[in-house]
Amino acid sequence: MKIHGSCHQRARSLRLTWLGGSAVVAMLAAPAAAQEDGTSTADIIVTGSRIASPALTSPSPLQVLTSETLENNGIVNIQDALQQNPAIGLPGLSRTTTANTTNPGLSTVNLRNLGPDRTLVLIDGRRSVAGVPGTAQVDLSMIPTPFVERVDVLTGGASAVYGSDAVAGVVNFIYKKKFEGVLLNAQAGISERGDDRQMVVNGTFGHNFADGRGNFMIYGGYVKEGAVDARSRSFSARDYTSLGTIQRVAGNSDANLTAAQNIFTPFYNPSNVGPGGIFVIGSQTNRVIQPDGTFRAYNAATDGWNRAEWGLLASPSERITFAGRVNFDVNDSVNVFTEVTYSNVVTKGRMEASPMRTDSALGAFTGTNGFYPIQSRVLVPGGNGATVLVNNPFVPQAVLDAATDRTGDGLKDLSFLLRTTAFAPGTRTIPTERDNFRAVLGTTVDLGSSWKFDAYYQYGFTKQNQSMSGLANLYNLAEGLQVITDVYDFDRDGSTTDAVCANADARARGCVPINVYGAGKLTQEMVDYLEVSMQRNSKQSMHVAAANLTGTLFNLPGGPVQIAVGAEYRKEESRDIFDPLTNAARNGYVQLTDTAGSFDVKEAYGELVVPILSDTPFFQSLTLRGAARMSDYSTVGTFYAWNAGVEWAPVEDIRFRAVYAHAVRAPNIGELFAAQAAGIVTITDPCQGITLSTQGAIADNCRAVPGILANIQQNGSFTLTQADLSGVGGITAANPDIREETGKTLTLGVVINPRSIPALRNLTFTADYFDIRLEDAISRVPAATVLNKCYREGLADFCQFVTRRTEASGAYSIGSVEQVVRGLINSGGSFSRGLDFTLNYSHQLFGGTASLSGAWTHLLKNGFRALTGDPYDNTMGELGTPRDSVNLGINWANDDFGITINNEYMGPQVLDYENFQTLYRLADGSVPDSKYFRIKSKIYTDMQIRFTSIANFEFFMGAKNMFDVKRPPVWGGLPGNVNGTYDVLGRRFYTGVRVKL
Repeated sequence: MKIHGSCHQRARSLRLTWLGGSAVVAMLAAPAAAQEDGTSTADIIVTGSRIASPALTSPSPLQVLTSETLENNGIVNIQDALQQNPAIGLPGLSRTTTANTTNPGLSTVNLRNLGPDRTLVLIDGRRSVAGVPGTAQVDLSMIPTPFVERVDVLTGGASAVYGSDAVAGVVNFIYKKKFEGVLLNAQAGISERGDDRQMVVNGTFGHNFADGRGNFMIYGGYVKEGAVDARSRSFSARDYTSLGTIQRVAGNSDANLTAAQNIFTPFYNPSNVGPGGIFVIGSQTNRVIQPDGTFRAYNAATDGWNRAEWGLLASPSERITFAGRVNFDVNDSVNVFTEVTYSNVVTKGRMEASPMRTDSALGAFTGTNGFYPIQSRVLVPGGNGATVLVNNPFVPQAVLDAATDRTGDGLKDLSFLLRTTAFAPGTRTIPTERDNFRAVLGTTVDLGSSWKFDAYYQYGFTKQNQSMSGLANLYNLAEGLQVITDVYDFDRDGSTTDAVCANADARARGCVPINVYGAGKLTQEMVDYLEVSMQRNSKQSMHVAAANLTGTLFNLPGGPVQIAVGAEYRKEESRDIFDPLTNAARNGYVQLTDTAGSFDVKEAYGELVVPILSDTPFFQSLTLRGAARMSDYSTVGTFYAWNAGVEWAPVEDIRFRAVYAHAVRAPNIGELFAAQAAGIVTITDPCQGITLSTQGAIADNCRAVPGILANIQQNGSFTLTQADLSGVGGITAANPDIREETGKTLTLGVVINPRSIPALRNLTFTADYFDIRLEDAISRVPAATVLNKCYREGLADFCQFVTRRTEASGAYSIGSVEQVVRGLINSGGSFSRGLDFTLNYSHQLFGGTASLSGAWTHLLKNGFRALTGDPYDNTMGELGTPRDSVNLGINWANDDFGITINNEYMGPQVLDYENFQTLYRLADGSVPDSKYFRIKSKIYTDMQIRFTSIANFEFFMGAKNMFDVKRPPVWGGLPGNVNGTYDVLGRRFYTGVRVKL
């Protein structure tokens, strides 16, 4: 299929990509566009090397996504296309994983599931400034998708060629160059359920000048993506958790568990923290104050609060992007170019109303375990120091009578935890605006005799302004809760019966008395006094200056020995600043502290290609490759990266390849300079369910904690609530003493392209074995590891990082974990071994070109360990790491019509059953098999049809997740990121038109 016209008619030949109508190719076997300026199809620079080659060959697996494939799949955010590559793991940050966080709308890429910080993102072979403060993670939503000519994905360590961060590999976005003509595109989409509305409008204009010696391109685009409410899908409309026939080894505190249920059975488990709140009144916990002033025990059926009602499945966003490029040949040898891109993204996250509490590190009364007085001793005017005891007039009499002195000051106290929807609009909204700018100025010089020189300077920055509404000023809350009847008319309004703040200094500051004793008691005046917004302003910037020299040293029987050498200087700065209340953890959300830091690095590299033999029996070609890089960081000093590879083609149709790489990643600014901060984590407590009679070392270690023992004596077993497990303080901090981490990668592969057989000349098959091992990983010790090391293994060094409550407080039980300290260290690591297969075939059929493509990643082993010396936790086949991932695409097109069908298969996955097997038993007491934790395989199908009925106009329509495959029933309390692993939006449709002149 083609669009008729005189300008740039595009042939419908096979495009080598991994989506529908194309192929995943681990080594390209036909010419394609060059990465750098001034190269032709006979002189190509392939991602993974800085040496131009006469053919597109690479010793490392290289996969390519073309602009045509982006069009044929209706791609709005380029992350969506990358995620269909089986070699790419969970995205880390995406529309559906950041909607309820402080990073809404961000999109990152994560090769081999080693983490986004270990995937280096390049634009035209050059680094791009990060979009996430303090990290190296590039926000892919800033990439102008129609400006992209192709995307190269190189799997395997590439630090020797590109520097730090390329441990798992490289994603290189190649922009269009020397384009002439006009491209216009408009697209609209909507989900079957009427949400996820999308609108795309963009245009590209290119023109040659100076008799073809120069070319300029400009691009402008607008993208709008609508929100998807959690309540709009049945699986996320309620606060579900899981139950099962599986019961805890040490006992089970959940009375709702029945033998008829399984681990994937949803159970509505609303939050016990709603607008009415829960109070500690005397020795009675989880009390609800009723409208008549009496109080009773909390009842989930009537008092529970559905947090899911207020959340998002996907965050909305609006993006405006501009790009421009000018390319000019000064003469036959010298080319100069400049490139500028700018993107503005406006997005908004949304969460349920913020907890307003008196207890915990994020409460208003941290020094008294959450208790505050509901009585005050008031000085009698002129009474020579005499005082009178005055009660809080807002506190109902029944509550006042039952309250006791919990702090030892002779005054009755209360403690509470609630969520207020009085703060407009009843939720926490997180409006965010990001600006990304990038400018490059460079030159390429042909020195003659095969030698070439290039140099460039690049500057880029990302700025972010963010707020979060619906938070409470805890300083004001603490003062406003201490209320008295104004018996001496302190405010001089003529009344001695009204309520005023007890503290005179607070009254002078405008303190407003606060009434929280029952739902709906907060007045607008109280809300205005309490409500605050978090403010966040960040900026990351990057300066890069680099120069490279390539050429031929001498000739061998196999061909020219080629070399590339170069030097690079880079300086990065990051600043992430929050408001004072957020710094001090005084807004009831989390503690987020300012991070500011910078580093610079000086690097030198060399690369060598040595063709040993060619055109001899059994040696159509034999080539050795190697590269090395020295990096001198201002933060961690000097380190080295290197790789070595060999390619052997016994005949023209078969080529074998092998590469071993030693890659590195230097710690980023956040890992080095971030201050200590407090947050909330969800845990599994290894002591839950322990009784006085439970045997074993774990039980002994748990009962040695006084709070746990007291809980057992009160309840018969160590009993915890949802708040105990999901409201744990997590203290995090950077570590200026961490060093670089290292990755070791081995890839062995074969490429088969039977060009000597006419019927199969368009067939390409690749098979690659990969073995990646990450050592001295920069990692934060998980809270689960700290708890398990302390109680399961009895290691006192880890117990010091755990703080447990010595008495009940608000919604929290005695003995529950109050906080866990999690620091950054160089320890542990991960590994991944597996096989990559790709198949690409095209053939003339029914008057058009039919093509079939496939990519399959099969894991042989996968695991990680948090600490060096620990055994590896086998994660192969667990949620987010399927053993088998397949992408299969079918395409047929002629001049007037085209159809693309793409299928994505994710094999069966299981929950972390190794951990579950140590914690749980079946109802009959037997150890549960992995089948009890297994999630069935999923197949997603996308389709697009295209037709040309008017010259130069191409109309298209398509569907994503065409068969509306549902996400699996993995509920709260079960491990794994479902939103990042599976499609959660359901069937969606789109249509549009492209105009090419």
